[in-house]
Amino acid sequence: MNIASIIEAHDAGRIAIIDEYDVLTYGELRDWASAIRRLLTEHGVGPDDRVAVPAGNEPAFVAATLGALGVGARVIPMKSTNPLPELDRKLASIRPTIILVGEEASWMHEHTDRIDAPMIDLREVSRTAATSPAIVERNGDDVAIMMLTSGVSGNAKVAMLSHGNLAWAQAAACENSVDGLGPEDVALAALPFSHIFGLNVILLATLRMGGQVVLQRRFDVEGSLELCARYGITLLAGAPPMWRRWSMAEAPNDVFTSVRLAISGAAALPIEVFDEMQRRHGITIEEGYGLTETSPIVTSSRGDAKAASVGRPVDGVEVILVEEDGTPVDRGDAGEIVVRGPGIFKGYFDDDDATHEVLTPDGWFWTGDVGVLDDSDHLYIVDRIKDIIIVSGFNVYPAEVENVLLDHPDVRGAVVVGNAHLDTGETVVAYVSGDLDAAELDLHARANLSRYKCPTKYHLVDDLPVAPTGKKIRRELR
Repeated sequence: MNIASIIEAHDAGRIAIIDEYDVLTYGELRDWASAIRRLLTEHGVGPDDRVAVPAGNEPAFVAATLGALGVGARVIPMKSTNPLPELDRKLASIRPTIILVGEEASWMHEHTDRIDAPMIDLREVSRTAATSPAIVERNGDDVAIMMLTSGVSGNAKVAMLSHGNLAWAQAAACENSVDGLGPEDVALAALPFSHIFGLNVILLATLRMGGQVVLQRRFDVEGSLELCARYGITLLAGAPPMWRRWSMAEAPNDVFTSVRLAISGAAALPIEVFDEMQRRHGITIEEGYGLTETSPIVTSSRGDAKAASVGRPVDGVEVILVEEDGTPVDRGDAGEIVVRGPGIFKGYFDDDDATHEVLTPDGWFWTGDVGVLDDSDHLYIVDRIKDIIIVSGFNVYPAEVENVLLDHPDVRGAVVVGNAHLDTGETVVAYVSGDLDAAELDLHARANLSRYKCPTKYHLVDDLPVAPTGKKIRRELR
């Protein structure tokens, strides 16, 4: 098997990708992916080599990903907007064999002195090749995608997802929605492809079924509504902050008429957003739950959506709720969500310790989320054990932000927490001791962190709360 093959059987004249600058048929997408296979082979790239793809939601990302997978390589999607210091940290953690640079990351060519791996500008790659190597056959356990995340310590972690993991989750995404996902569907890809939800559930699952994917390079409400109306979007998916904006938008009542599959993930959906989309537009949002490490599917509403619930475990997935010592809790009581199933990742790249902290030898993944199961097996997320902050569906680990703030010579101490935010779900707040002001801190953060990780508020304090062991006590500052 090889998930690069998902586009091979579809009619060549059928439209696959729609972009504001481009339209690609399945035949053209196959030709482009084939040309990239040839190029990578000429550069000596083969099975298990690591290919970084910094790009936005652009056609070149799709072709590059399928082309790199086709030679048996491991693809690492990367945000095109990472500031240079953050990019340095991520490249150091993955040590790519080669980098395929998309249009929106073309600024990287100005910094070749800081990047060890060879870089290829995808704008200069031919979209056709007279001859090309065949797609390399892979085993289901072979790693296909490596997703960048951050550890609780602030160090980069890279979750390894296999061909089997991803193929199973694509099938689950297609089969566990009302009426399934099929070739007549048109999906809006506004979630970034550097996020596993956008990559596997929206892009790859839709291509697997022969549907059309309409790309939105950067999400904005007005633009997404216009795309819904113009292309008759049938699959609309987003993180809760996106759904909140859609629910509040001044839009014609018929703007979502074509939508038959509405999916929310990456964080809990507020009840008022669920209710408002039903009231205003007659749309019932199917909420799901998953993580990067689950490819990302664990639960789905599957046509019986309940407000505040993230649905029931999909077929083949086991979910138990446990105490800290692993003892199962009683039905209706809260416990840590522990998951086992075909989507569970292979572990963290080059980090056995981090892998063993969350993944047992018999395949149970400890999520760090706290939930409750009702009598009908609907899951409700009630808390998080980890200090993770979720901003617009993206994970922010406080230690990473704290480490950046502490790099400033005038900062003595820093503690970062998450606060509730109407538009983004949560926002990053920093408590800092030192001899500088908030404006200077903000400049330093923006130069070193992706925008969504930057604190939106700084509190300058004389002392920070610590436990007797010296550990920071974030809960006292929330």
